[in-house]
Amino acid sequence: MAIKLIVFDVDGTVVDEDHYTVPEENAAALKEARSRGIKLAIASGRTWSILTEVAEQVGGVDYAIMSNGAAILDVNTGERLFEKGIPPAQSLAVMEVLDREDLPYEMYCGGQNYVALEVKDRLRDGLLSPAFGDMFVKRMTVVPDLREALNGRDMEKINLFYAPVEARARIREALLKTGPLEISNALEGNMEFTYGGVCKGTTLEHLARCLGISVDEVMAFGDAGNDVEMLRWAGWSFAMENGSEAAKAAARAIAPPNYLGGVGRTVRKYVLEQE
Repeated sequence: MAIKLIVFDVDGTVVDEDHYTVPEENAAALKEARSRGIKLAIASGRTWSILTEVAEQVGGVDYAIMSNGAAILDVNTGERLFEKGIPPAQSLAVMEVLDREDLPYEMYCGGQNYVALEVKDRLRDGLLSPAFGDMFVKRMTVVPDLREALNGRDMEKINLFYAPVEARARIREALLKTGPLEISNALEGNMEFTYGGVCKGTTLEHLARCLGISVDEVMAFGDAGNDVEMLRWAGWSFAMENGSEAAKAAARAIAPPNYLGGVGRTVRKYVLEQE
């Protein structure tokens, strides 16, 4: 059966080790696939403000599954096809837990990532790579007070940049008392929070259903814990060679590593050269 939708994670998957650059092998193969009528979708823990430049490097993305599945953006029209955020009262309760731990975090809301002014300077040195850091600083929205700026709004995701090993169990236990919550991670040491039941897998299934595309017509790529449900669901799923053991166990096959253009190589082998 022909592939009609290719879905790919960002960090550790479609971008290089700098968490920013899309290897030419990936960009070229994905552009060619799209020129043949195959839809492309990013499925990332990031929100749209910090996905835009990756999408531009790919050269054409049709849909963005953002914030670990909390929303779907039709990139061509700007329409939101799906949204399921953490309600305001629960978001405040999550923030109270994280503030007690004195750990820097960001809030994803309406496609933007918000950072409090008081923690802005604590983030710069720990942002993955200089290239990613430059992009992140340019794209983030800094506000004096997160509670005031986001009052009454649902949160796509709350991202804790780093949680010490000794604090993770304590944080998890406290956060699960705030209400339905999914806790996952895409990077070593971070913790990501979305509303209960929200994940890339269920949201990808929703997108495919909206497009009239069957599970066997979907090819998905990922590398981390927040990709597991997506890799289990897609008919054609590939964990990156550099990925976690959980991702590899969930996928149907293994792709070459991200830094060798594994997404592009796999698309070329199984999609483009088969037509």
